[in-house]
Amino acid sequence: MAMTLAEIEKEVVRLKKQVAENAWAKDYLEIWKLQSLYSHLYHVGRNSEVPGLFAQKTPGVVMEIEDAGVYEGIQSVTYFWNEVFNVNIMHRTPGFLAIHMTVNPIIEINSKGTKAKGIWHSHGVCSFPANSVMKQFTCLGKYDIEYVKEDGQWKFWKFAYRLTYMAPYEKGWMEEPVAASIAGNPKNKPDKPTTYFMPYSKYRINVFLPQPPEPYKD
Repeated sequence: MAMTLAEIEKEVVRLKKQVAENAWAKDYLEIWKLQSLYSHLYHVGRNSEVPGLFAQKTPGVVMEIEDAGVYEGIQSVTYFWNEVFNVNIMHRTPGFLAIHMTVNPIIEINSKGTKAKGIWHSHGVCSFPANSVMKQFTCLGKYDIEYVKEDGQWKFWKFAYRLTYMAPYEKGWMEEPVAASIAGNPKNKPDKPTTYFMPYSKYRINVFLPQPPEPYKD
C-alpha cells in the first residue's frame, strides 16, 4: 500500500532524527577514544605522539597540567611533551611508572558536531625518583577538556588536568596531598602562570572544581 504524503513527511522527520542521533553517538565514542588513546600513549611512554592529538590548524590551542602553568599553541604543547615530560628521562628510568585513567565522562557536543566539552575523573598511580630516591604515589584529578573537529577528526583544543592530590602511597592524601610538582622541573617553561591549582586540603571545605560542563546553548 502506497504511503500518503503525510506519512512520507512523518517518516522523513523520523529518519532525520535517527541520523542525527547516530552522528551524535559516533562523535561521543570518537571523543572517548581520543581521550583513552591519550591515556594509553602516556602510560607506555609514547609522549612524543601526544601533541598529534591536539588541533594543528585551529587557533586557541592551550594546555594546563597541575601547577605547570599555561602552554599556548601547538609548538608550546609539543615542547612540553618532548622536553618537560621527556620520555628518555622518565620512562627509561628503572622503576618508573605513570598511569592516569580517564573515567566517568560527561561530554556535551554542539548541534553542528564541530565542538565539544568533556570532563573526566582520573585515578592514577606512579613511581619516580624524588631527591634521588624512588617513591610511589597515588593520585586523583579531573581532565577538563574542550574538543574541536578538525578535518573530520576530533582533537584536543583546550586541555586542562586539575589535580586533586598527588600523595605518597605510605602517607595518603590527608597528610601530604601534594608531594610532587611539575613547576619545580627546570625545563618547565610555560607561556603564562597557572590559572587554577587548588588540591585537596584537610584544613578547608574542598570544592573539587571544575563542575560538569553545561550543554551548548545552540
